[in-house]
Amino acid sequence: MPLLSLICLGLGLGLAAGALRVPQRSALLERTGGSLIVIGLGLLGSGLPLFR
Repeated sequence: MPLLSLICLGLGLGLAAGALRVPQRSALLERTGGSLIVIGLGLLGSGLPLFR
């Protein structure tokens, strides 16, 4: 689970950073990158023990 969340975070950050270089597809890259960042953080948070 932590590996998948790190992969999602890395891909999301890469796409969000790449959106600045490709102005034609910046909206799509920003939306996809942001979604991957949120998914990665959600996966990371779901793996944390909340109550013990």
